[in-house]
Amino acid sequence: MKENKIKKYLLYAIGEIILVVIGILIAVSINNWKNAKNKKVVEQNLYGDLIQELQNDLSDVEGNRQYNSKYLARYAKASNIILHDSLRQLTDTLGIIATELIFFSDFKNEESAYSKLATSGQLELISNKEILMRLQNMGMLYSYINRLEKNQEQYMYSVVPKISEYIQMKPFQVMKPAELYDYKFHNDIEIMIMIGKEKDGLYTQAETDLRNLIKLLKTELN
Repeated sequence: MKENKIKKYLLYAIGEIILVVIGILIAVSINNWKNAKNKKVVEQNLYGDLIQELQNDLSDVEGNRQYNSKYLARYAKASNIILHDSLRQLTDTLGIIATELIFFSDFKNEESAYSKLATSGQLELISNKEILMRLQNMGMLYSYINRLEKNQEQYMYSVVPKISEYIQMKPFQVMKPAELYDYKFHNDIEIMIMIGKEKDGLYTQAETDLRNLIKLLKTELN
Protein backbone atom coordinates (compact mmCIF):
# COMPACT_ATOMS: atom_id res chain seq x y z
CA MET A 1 0.00 0.00 0.00
CA LYS A 2 2.90 2.28 0.76
CA GLU A 3 4.26 1.72 -2.70
CA ASN A 4 0.77 2.11 -4.25
CA LYS A 5 0.85 -1.33 -5.86
CA ILE A 6 -2.74 -2.39 -4.93
CA LYS A 7 -4.00 -1.97 -8.49
CA LYS A 8 -1.16 -4.11 -9.80
CA TYR A 9 -1.84 -6.88 -7.26
CA LEU A 10 -5.59 -6.80 -7.99
CA LEU A 11 -4.97 -7.18 -11.71
CA TYR A 12 -2.62 -10.05 -11.00
CA ALA A 13 -5.18 -11.77 -8.71
CA ILE A 14 -7.95 -11.35 -11.28
CA GLY A 15 -5.71 -12.80 -13.95
CA GLU A 16 -4.98 -15.82 -11.74
CA ILE A 17 -8.71 -16.34 -11.14
CA ILE A 18 -9.42 -16.13 -14.86
CA LEU A 19 -6.71 -18.71 -15.58
CA VAL A 20 -8.12 -21.05 -12.93
CA VAL A 21 -11.66 -20.67 -14.33
CA ILE A 22 -10.41 -21.30 -17.86
CA GLY A 23 -8.59 -24.41 -16.64
CA ILE A 24 -11.74 -25.68 -14.93
CA LEU A 25 -13.85 -25.03 -18.02
CA ILE A 26 -11.34 -26.87 -20.20
CA ALA A 27 -11.31 -29.82 -17.81
CA VAL A 28 -15.12 -29.92 -17.70
CA SER A 29 -15.30 -29.73 -21.51
CA ILE A 30 -12.82 -32.58 -21.89
CA ASN A 31 -14.73 -34.66 -19.35
CA ASN A 32 -18.04 -33.96 -21.11
CA TRP A 33 -16.49 -34.85 -24.44
CA LYS A 34 -15.18 -38.13 -23.02
CA ASN A 35 -18.57 -38.92 -21.48
CA ALA A 36 -20.35 -38.13 -24.74
CA LYS A 37 -17.88 -40.28 -26.65
CA ASN A 38 -18.30 -43.15 -24.20
CA LYS A 39 -22.09 -42.84 -24.41
CA LYS A 40 -21.90 -42.92 -28.20
CA VAL A 41 -19.77 -46.07 -28.06
CA VAL A 42 -22.28 -47.70 -25.71
CA GLU A 43 -25.13 -46.62 -27.97
CA GLN A 44 -23.41 -48.04 -31.04
CA ASN A 45 -22.80 -51.35 -29.26
CA LEU A 46 -26.45 -51.40 -28.22
CA TYR A 47 -27.52 -50.89 -31.84
CA GLY A 48 -25.35 -53.80 -32.88
CA ASP A 49 -26.99 -56.03 -30.27
CA LEU A 50 -30.45 -54.86 -31.35
CA ILE A 51 -29.72 -55.65 -34.99
CA GLN A 52 -28.73 -59.20 -34.07
CA GLU A 53 -31.81 -59.69 -31.91
CA LEU A 54 -34.18 -58.26 -34.52
CA GLN A 55 -32.62 -60.37 -37.27
CA ASN A 56 -33.32 -63.45 -35.14
CA ASP A 57 -36.90 -62.25 -34.69
CA LEU A 58 -37.21 -61.74 -38.44
CA SER A 59 -36.01 -65.27 -39.14
CA ASP A 60 -38.49 -66.59 -36.57
CA VAL A 61 -41.38 -64.63 -38.08
CA GLU A 62 -40.53 -65.75 -41.61
CA GLY A 63 -40.44 -69.39 -40.54
CA ASN A 64 -43.79 -69.12 -38.78
CA ARG A 65 -45.40 -67.34 -41.73
CA GLN A 66 -44.30 -70.13 -44.08
CA TYR A 67 -45.54 -72.79 -41.65
CA ASN A 68 -48.84 -70.96 -41.26
CA SER A 69 -49.24 -70.64 -45.04
CA LYS A 70 -48.65 -74.38 -45.51
CA TYR A 71 -51.48 -75.37 -43.18
CA LEU A 72 -53.74 -72.57 -44.31
CA ALA A 73 -53.66 -74.17 -47.76
CA ARG A 74 -54.44 -77.56 -46.22
CA TYR A 75 -57.39 -76.17 -44.21
CA ALA A 76 -58.70 -74.45 -47.34
CA LYS A 77 -58.53 -77.77 -49.18
CA ALA A 78 -60.52 -79.46 -46.40
CA SER A 79 -63.15 -76.74 -46.57
CA ASN A 80 -63.43 -77.19 -50.31
CA ILE A 81 -63.84 -80.96 -49.93
CA ILE A 82 -66.69 -80.53 -47.46
CA LEU A 83 -68.46 -78.10 -49.77
CA HIS A 84 -68.02 -79.93 -53.05
CA ASP A 85 -67.34 -83.62 -52.41
CA SER A 86 -70.98 -84.67 -52.39
CA LEU A 87 -70.10 -88.29 -53.20
CA ARG A 88 -67.56 -88.37 -50.37
CA GLN A 89 -64.81 -89.78 -52.50
CA LEU A 90 -62.20 -87.77 -50.62
CA THR A 91 -63.18 -88.84 -47.12
CA ASP A 92 -59.72 -90.16 -46.26
CA THR A 93 -58.07 -86.97 -47.51
CA LEU A 94 -60.46 -84.90 -45.41
CA GLY A 95 -59.73 -87.12 -42.41
CA ILE A 96 -55.97 -86.69 -42.81
CA ILE A 97 -56.31 -82.92 -43.02
CA ALA A 98 -58.58 -82.97 -39.97
CA THR A 99 -55.75 -84.51 -37.95
CA GLU A 100 -53.55 -81.62 -39.11
CA LEU A 101 -55.71 -79.07 -37.30
CA ILE A 102 -53.39 -79.60 -34.33
CA PHE A 103 -50.52 -78.06 -36.32
CA PHE A 104 -50.21 -74.30 -36.38
CA SER A 105 -47.53 -71.65 -36.32
CA ASP A 106 -46.57 -70.34 -32.91
CA PHE A 107 -44.42 -67.22 -32.79
CA LYS A 108 -43.75 -66.58 -29.12
CA ASN A 109 -41.94 -63.43 -28.15
CA GLU A 110 -43.47 -62.28 -24.90
CA GLU A 111 -40.57 -59.92 -24.11
CA SER A 112 -39.78 -57.61 -26.99
CA ALA A 113 -36.54 -55.68 -27.41
CA TYR A 114 -38.32 -52.54 -26.19
CA SER A 115 -39.47 -54.29 -23.00
CA LYS A 116 -35.96 -55.57 -22.33
CA LEU A 117 -34.50 -52.08 -22.77
CA ALA A 118 -37.14 -50.58 -20.48
CA THR A 119 -36.52 -53.21 -17.81
CA SER A 120 -32.74 -52.73 -17.92
CA GLY A 121 -32.99 -48.91 -17.97
CA GLN A 122 -31.23 -48.66 -21.34
CA LEU A 123 -33.93 -46.74 -23.22
CA GLU A 124 -32.18 -43.45 -22.42
CA LEU A 125 -29.08 -44.67 -24.28
CA ILE A 126 -30.99 -44.46 -27.58
CA SER A 127 -30.84 -40.91 -28.88
CA ASN A 128 -32.80 -41.57 -32.07
CA LYS A 129 -36.47 -41.14 -31.14
CA GLU A 130 -37.69 -42.82 -34.32
CA ILE A 131 -35.87 -46.00 -33.31
CA LEU A 132 -37.54 -45.87 -29.90
CA MET A 133 -40.96 -45.40 -31.48
CA ARG A 134 -40.47 -48.29 -33.90
CA LEU A 135 -39.20 -50.58 -31.14
CA GLN A 136 -42.28 -49.74 -29.09
CA ASN A 137 -44.57 -50.44 -32.05
CA MET A 138 -42.85 -53.79 -32.63
CA GLY A 139 -43.50 -54.69 -28.99
CA MET A 140 -47.22 -53.96 -29.40
CA LEU A 141 -47.34 -55.99 -32.63
CA TYR A 142 -45.65 -58.93 -30.92
CA SER A 143 -48.24 -58.79 -28.13
CA TYR A 144 -51.06 -58.87 -30.67
CA ILE A 145 -49.55 -61.86 -32.48
CA ASN A 146 -49.00 -63.71 -29.20
CA ARG A 147 -52.64 -63.20 -28.18
CA LEU A 148 -53.78 -64.57 -31.53
CA GLU A 149 -51.47 -67.58 -31.17
CA LYS A 150 -53.01 -68.35 -27.78
CA ASN A 151 -56.53 -68.00 -29.18
CA GLN A 152 -55.75 -70.52 -31.91
CA GLU A 153 -54.17 -72.90 -29.40
CA GLN A 154 -57.23 -72.74 -27.13
CA TYR A 155 -59.60 -73.30 -30.03
CA MET A 156 -57.48 -76.21 -31.25
CA TYR A 157 -57.95 -77.92 -27.88
CA SER A 158 -61.72 -77.75 -28.37
CA VAL A 159 -61.38 -79.44 -31.79
CA VAL A 160 -59.08 -82.28 -30.72
CA PRO A 161 -61.81 -84.29 -28.91
CA LYS A 162 -63.90 -84.25 -32.09
CA ILE A 163 -60.99 -85.54 -34.17
CA SER A 164 -60.43 -88.34 -31.66
CA GLU A 165 -64.08 -89.26 -31.91
CA TYR A 166 -64.38 -89.14 -35.69
CA ILE A 167 -61.06 -90.73 -36.66
CA GLN A 168 -59.10 -93.79 -35.66
CA MET A 169 -55.46 -92.77 -35.75
CA LYS A 170 -53.76 -96.19 -36.01
CA PRO A 171 -54.47 -97.85 -38.27
CA PHE A 172 -55.91 -94.77 -39.88
CA GLN A 173 -59.62 -94.89 -40.59
CA VAL A 174 -62.42 -92.36 -40.66
CA MET A 175 -65.00 -93.75 -38.25
CA LYS A 176 -67.67 -91.07 -38.59
CA PRO A 177 -67.50 -89.51 -42.05
CA ALA A 178 -70.90 -87.86 -41.66
CA GLU A 179 -69.58 -85.75 -38.78
CA LEU A 180 -66.53 -84.71 -40.82
CA TYR A 181 -68.80 -83.40 -43.57
CA ASP A 182 -71.20 -81.78 -41.11
CA TYR A 183 -71.51 -77.99 -40.99
CA LYS A 184 -70.32 -77.92 -37.38
CA PHE A 185 -66.94 -79.38 -38.22
CA HIS A 186 -66.83 -77.20 -41.31
CA ASN A 187 -67.27 -74.21 -39.00
CA ASP A 188 -64.28 -75.38 -36.95
CA ILE A 189 -62.14 -75.47 -40.07
CA GLU A 190 -63.36 -72.06 -41.22
CA ILE A 191 -62.53 -70.52 -37.85
CA MET A 192 -59.02 -71.93 -38.03
CA ILE A 193 -58.75 -70.46 -41.52
CA MET A 194 -59.89 -67.05 -40.28
CA ILE A 195 -57.31 -67.06 -37.51
CA GLY A 196 -54.61 -68.25 -39.91
CA LYS A 197 -55.37 -65.49 -42.41
CA GLU A 198 -55.21 -62.82 -39.72
CA LYS A 199 -51.91 -64.23 -38.51
CA ASP A 200 -50.56 -64.19 -42.05
CA GLY A 201 -51.30 -60.47 -42.30
CA LEU A 202 -49.61 -59.79 -38.96
CA TYR A 203 -46.57 -61.87 -39.89
CA THR A 204 -46.24 -59.95 -43.15
CA GLN A 205 -46.49 -56.64 -41.32
CA ALA A 206 -43.93 -57.77 -38.74
CA GLU A 207 -41.49 -58.77 -41.48
CA THR A 208 -41.80 -55.37 -43.16
CA ASP A 209 -41.46 -53.45 -39.89
CA LEU A 210 -38.47 -55.53 -38.78
CA ARG A 211 -36.63 -55.04 -42.07
CA ASN A 212 -37.21 -51.27 -41.94
CA LEU A 213 -36.08 -51.07 -38.31
CA ILE A 214 -32.94 -53.12 -38.98
CA LYS A 215 -32.16 -50.85 -41.94
CA LEU A 216 -32.55 -47.76 -39.73
CA LEU A 217 -30.26 -49.22 -37.06
CA LYS A 218 -27.62 -50.07 -39.64
CA THR A 219 -27.81 -46.48 -40.90
CA GLU A 220 -27.13 -45.25 -37.37
CA LEU A 221 -24.10 -47.54 -37.13
CA ASN A 222 -22.67 -46.14 -40.37
